[in-house]
Amino acid sequence: MQRNNPRRVVSRWSQGLTLMGAVCLSPLWAADAAALPSDYVNTLRGSHSGGGYSRGNTFPATAVPFGFNFWTPMTDANSTSWIYDYSRASIQAFTISHMPSPWMGDRQTFQVMPQTGSVVVDRASRAAAFSHANETARAHAYSVRFNNGIQTEIAPTNHAASWRFTFPGTTSYLLFDSVNGLNGSVSIDRANNALSGYVDHATGWGPAPRMYVYAKFSKPFADALNVSGQRAVTSWVRFNTTAGEQVTMSMATSFISAAQAQSNLAQEIGSKSFDTVKAEAQTAWNALLGKIEVEGATEAQKTILYSNMYRTFLYPNAAWENVNGTPSYASPYASGHPVKPGKVYVNNGFWDTYRTTWPLYALLMPTLTGEMLQGFVNGYKDGGWVTRWSAPGYANIMVGTNSDVIFADAWLKGVRGFDAAAAYDSMLRNATTYSSEGAKGRKGMERSVFLGYTPQDVVGESTSWSLEGYLNDFGIAQMAQALGKTEEAQYFFNRSLNYVNLFSPSVGFFRGKNSNGTWRTSDADFKPHRWGCEYTEGNAWHYSTLVPQDGQGLANLYSGRAGLANKLDAMFSASRDYDVGCYGGVIHEMLEAYDVNMGQYGHSNQPVHHSLYMYNYAGTPWRTQQRVRDVLNTQYDAGLGTGDGYRGDEDNGELSAWYLFSAMGFYPVSMGRPEYAVGAPFFPKMTVHLENGKDIVITAPNVSDTNRYVQNATVNGMVYTRNFLPHTSLANGATLSFTMGASASTWGSGATDVPVSQTSGSAVAQPLVDVASTGTVSASGENSASGEGIVEAFDNNSRTKWLAFQNAPWIAINLPAAKTVTLYTLTSGNDFPGRDPKSWTLQGSNNGTTWTTLDTRTGQDFPWRYQTRAFAITNTLSYSQYRLQVTENHGDVNTQLAEWELLGR
Repeated sequence: MQRNNPRRVVSRWSQGLTLMGAVCLSPLWAADAAALPSDYVNTLRGSHSGGGYSRGNTFPATAVPFGFNFWTPMTDANSTSWIYDYSRASIQAFTISHMPSPWMGDRQTFQVMPQTGSVVVDRASRAAAFSHANETARAHAYSVRFNNGIQTEIAPTNHAASWRFTFPGTTSYLLFDSVNGLNGSVSIDRANNALSGYVDHATGWGPAPRMYVYAKFSKPFADALNVSGQRAVTSWVRFNTTAGEQVTMSMATSFISAAQAQSNLAQEIGSKSFDTVKAEAQTAWNALLGKIEVEGATEAQKTILYSNMYRTFLYPNAAWENVNGTPSYASPYASGHPVKPGKVYVNNGFWDTYRTTWPLYALLMPTLTGEMLQGFVNGYKDGGWVTRWSAPGYANIMVGTNSDVIFADAWLKGVRGFDAAAAYDSMLRNATTYSSEGAKGRKGMERSVFLGYTPQDVVGESTSWSLEGYLNDFGIAQMAQALGKTEEAQYFFNRSLNYVNLFSPSVGFFRGKNSNGTWRTSDADFKPHRWGCEYTEGNAWHYSTLVPQDGQGLANLYSGRAGLANKLDAMFSASRDYDVGCYGGVIHEMLEAYDVNMGQYGHSNQPVHHSLYMYNYAGTPWRTQQRVRDVLNTQYDAGLGTGDGYRGDEDNGELSAWYLFSAMGFYPVSMGRPEYAVGAPFFPKMTVHLENGKDIVITAPNVSDTNRYVQNATVNGMVYTRNFLPHTSLANGATLSFTMGASASTWGSGATDVPVSQTSGSAVAQPLVDVASTGTVSASGENSASGEGIVEAFDNNSRTKWLAFQNAPWIAINLPAAKTVTLYTLTSGNDFPGRDPKSWTLQGSNNGTTWTTLDTRTGQDFPWRYQTRAFAITNTLSYSQYRLQVTENHGDVNTQLAEWELLGR
């Protein structure tokens, strides 16, 4: 349907929009309601799921974008995981939810259930039957009419919601309770038609702040019952109604106090009507959903498109509140949840979201992106680490500290508004420091820093930890370079090339390696379709191209670009069978990957999501164009009348954002590098409205399932042959025009048309190695009797150390052959900082008599225990002996050093 100047109206939406409060009211499009993007959103997509099979593992969350609360129906009010199943025909409650994923569980919940005639507390007995034909599930509002005639409608604000109940009879109830076993309390104020209370409800992943609730009602209570205890909350209020009478309830929450919950209600709803709150929420969603307009899409495709945008803009969630004009939050990262000034965001699994959602935020809404990133920086300041999985605090799950590459990517794309210095510190701590707490930092850091890979006999899923570590190291290097930290940039660029340590030419895959350098399995026992073991939620096929930071270097491992293209083709032609491997049984990801029906390409889970765009590095972008369209056509569903939508978990918007990027025709294949691999447009025309008022207009008038191959392209009217786009070419608006055809072309296949890589030429990357891994060592002041002797400084383990009974000792190594060193590292020990080296001199010699000073440092600090710091030297000469002379420590009579590396060749 054509709209009357929709670009003008989108601009008006954007003016004065307050996303977190949804307070603006702007004129809507001069068209019927179906033309509004919010009316295409189907929040039921993906809810036909369970623990055994996922079609999204979503639930119908009604909220404002990135909102504080979700409001949702529950088909199982006893659950804190799969709370809504599309296949069920009754609802047991409506609830406040903060669930990022059923695998992470829900927290801080509070349930409401309307009833008529009499109160029924038991959840199964009180379940009210309904038909999906009488259910409307949108981002901005939810409504259902039960078969018994009761209708419930919910419209959200940031911290609150307006509820409207239509009762069919004269005796009507609202029941309030919480999931069994929760601590809580409810107080009913009959004089003021109000309710207040709290619940303490955390997940198994760690504590969460107490949630306070406050509610006001439009009608006086005819009766009320309050039953509160230390282990449960069950209360109800009764209204005398006439048939068809409506009762409204406004409810708000707070993580700070009961008084703040009441304040949040006054700030966001006050005396507003239900219809006003609903209209404001819809306006807030339209302002974001309207950032993308599409022409030539079917109605079902519009549902997929805008529902995917809803999912992308649902997370992460604001967890801060306006306290007397000051943004404040109860910190989920600090013990006791102290209230602090500032803003914090929660609910994100960075292993999932770094791939697509965060680069989409950086492109579409850089200002809000900076605010959200600062929210996670605040978490670092509170708890000492950025969480790997925020639910809301630290969760010991998934691999990689992928906030590292998220921070770097945003910074290089011009996102500001977050404390870059603190963000960089968090990146350094993740990448250089051993953590004894499983939920914090990278696992296996006591060994992986020095071995160049995470050993499988120390950490399970080691290949995944390693590969994710390399690309995050690349992000740190990029950030370091941008901040002028050249030594650290050199060190981390080198570390990001260590992927070569885990590539096994004998089997043609990345595979697990033990700390002694042996492979986890023999070649004969290696099976690329075996799941688990050294891989996270996948197998060797799924991780066969996870080197986006160095596509050319990856190609060189496969004997060149043609070899990389062949490897990718082999992924699709391989049998889709699987071996359960170390999981010991079938997990849902195996079933879904099988049902993708694209060989070993498992679009149902994140590890492969960059893979199709690696064809661009191989110089065969036409394969990207072919296969991306296949995925867009077959792996996403409108879910209308079925509750389907995805194959696999739709984790915090990641699958959805993959669709959005791929439909635009470009994709952030190498996070941390401000560029995009070009695929092909999915629609004849798409217009992307940027925050700065500029537009990206993408046209491909003759595109279709048949005409899926790029024949030629222009950018801003100029002929364009490269198969990648710099971020700068899009950030200020651009016109991308494509001519499509039914046959593959050579467009984008030239030697200089491929995306940027770390490696150039055809040789396999050769990162610097620790030349001090062999040799004769000596030192002064050695404490060998205590097990803290000189050998512990060379044992590739930061949890051991050399302790010298001197405040200015020396340590030396005599190598079997002369080596050229250009980087060296020192690692702090576990004792107090007073024993750390502060000033020192590095020297080289070939005879043990004449020493050449290579580097001198003064006034150095090690902020954390077990921290590895890198130092670059300008040196082109080879030496057989190296000596480190500590000239000063931080004040103790003894000196400690956990590791000393000499990186060179």
